[in-house]
Amino acid sequence: MQQINHYTAQLLEIWQSWPVIIQSLAAVVITVMVFYLARFVVLRRLEKIAQKTDNDFDDRLIHFLKQFLWLGALFAGLIWVLKIYGIKVGPVLAGAGIFGIAIGLAAKETLADILAGIFLIADRPIRIGDRIIIDKIGKHWGGWGDVVDIGLRRTLIRNTDGVVVNYPNAVLAASTIKNFSVDPKPVRARIRFQTDYSADPKLVKETVMGVIDQIDGIIDGTTTVVIRSLWDDDQGHMLSGVLYEARYRLEDVKRRTVLRSEVLEQLIYAFNEKGIPMASLPVKQVN
Repeated sequence: MQQINHYTAQLLEIWQSWPVIIQSLAAVVITVMVFYLARFVVLRRLEKIAQKTDNDFDDRLIHFLKQFLWLGALFAGLIWVLKIYGIKVGPVLAGAGIFGIAIGLAAKETLADILAGIFLIADRPIRIGDRIIIDKIGKHWGGWGDVVDIGLRRTLIRNTDGVVVNYPNAVLAASTIKNFSVDPKPVRARIRFQTDYSADPKLVKETVMGVIDQIDGIIDGTTTVVIRSLWDDDQGHMLSGVLYEARYRLEDVKRRTVLRSEVLEQLIYAFNEKGIPMASLPVKQVN
């Protein structure tokens, strides 16, 4: 213990013998070295350990630390440099608090994004790699997408068109998010179609189930076909006929749109082959 105190005293003596500018540069270099050591050595090893556990809390904690480590290093380095120059930290922090309030009022949207990012990182409603649906950002860009990165201010999501959308965290936090990657259970999809009144419902159901069960990517035995309603313009379908709904479960939700297109295409071929008439516009009565 005495040797440790002796070496510590010698280091302090050497440190105080340096000029202030050298101490400042040394403080910056040491802070950067500690940051990189913590970021790329300590946290990386902890991240590997966390990946081997079934608990999700340690993953969230490490992701949170990775996002805020640079802020902590910057703050610590700044305080160290101020002390080297003999500047009292207390008044500076008080002034920084007042200045921070003014900046906060001027940049409340940015602060809202940062706070929302903290909750997204801590609560983890979404994770990197998740397939989600969020509110549409435009007429042509769909709401389906994969989470690419979750930052303090913005979250990157690559939609199914291949476009990377930069979402403000406040907007994302206020949106309704459907996450298809949290639960590993298969997801159910559905299609709707109309046949003429003359079509045999039993034949329609057998044909549809036979077509869907043969498509790769759809889980066998999960297909059901129900009659939604007869023709009624209040229900959102203007054709005159019987409205059916086919439901099935997918092995991979990311193939939902492709499989839906294949199901509809094969149904057209099957209906034409078996002579099942599709619905048509109602015939107007001529007086």
